[in-house]
Amino acid sequence: MDIIMSSKKPEINIEYFGQQSRFYSFFEMIVDDLLHGNGIYAETNSGSNCNAYMFAKKGYKVITNDISEYSFSVSNAIMSDNVPTDFSYKYDWLKKYSDSYIKRASVFASIVDIYGYNAEIPDKLDDELEIKIEEYIKYFSNINARNVRAFKIYNEDLFCYLKRLYEDNIKVDIMFMDFAWPWRDGSKTEEYNTTANTYSNVFEKTKFKKIEIWDKSNVIDNVIKAIKEAKKVSKYVLLSNQSSNYPTPELLEVALLKNNLNYEIRHTMLTDAEYEDNLGKETFFREYLYVIKGDVNE
Repeated sequence: MDIIMSSKKPEINIEYFGQQSRFYSFFEMIVDDLLHGNGIYAETNSGSNCNAYMFAKKGYKVITNDISEYSFSVSNAIMSDNVPTDFSYKYDWLKKYSDSYIKRASVFASIVDIYGYNAEIPDKLDDELEIKIEEYIKYFSNINARNVRAFKIYNEDLFCYLKRLYEDNIKVDIMFMDFAWPWRDGSKTEEYNTTANTYSNVFEKTKFKKIEIWDKSNVIDNVIKAIKEAKKVSKYVLLSNQSSNYPTPELLEVALLKNNLNYEIRHTMLTDAEYEDNLGKETFFREYLYVIKGDVNE
């Protein structure tokens, strides 16, 4: 049976495609029921980091990860006192924003806010963008001042991240997985390509290896591989998918069963799409959340 919920604007509201906090209340009920307010909550792909922030605020030890330079900047901007040690800038106007994660995150969020989810990094700074960046700097600074902190922050490719946790013997209670799923027709989600690839090497010197955005041809195999790796370091793996995505629940669930990944329960949430479908394609939205037992014992 679906949990029926009303849409509401999230507490932490950052311009980012696929902002998971828009259904945070749904996740909160499930995580709290499993962990009862205590434990390590980790994510494979943190996106806007808004859910991670909310769980850290509740007192959980939170581990964030995302290969995106944008997401990594946001995570540090809202949940750390870290200062960048690697300085670079794609265009000269970015120089004054390069020495702080709050400033870096503000640049990315402002560009998306003004120009949309698939915007390029402009080569010049105009007055509108500069004003917006200053607004976001104040916004991120206010959030940071609340002193909500992540336990660990990673900037790794999905499989490198899971491998690193395993090699470093870091065990988590929950590994939350919500990937850059393809659209329902199986095509790549270009908005994630922008975040992962277009917004790379904007402030960092490190040579960036292009991230492959999944489509119908490889998404199921990659998801199965990721779950198997996540189980090695997790007590529970929470796999999240949405009604706007490929594969359908039927295809995904058959693939899980064929690979001996039997979920204990499937939670579903149905809501109107005001804050759920960023592109306004649907009038309703359904979230699926599969609870899979990991290999980490009590």
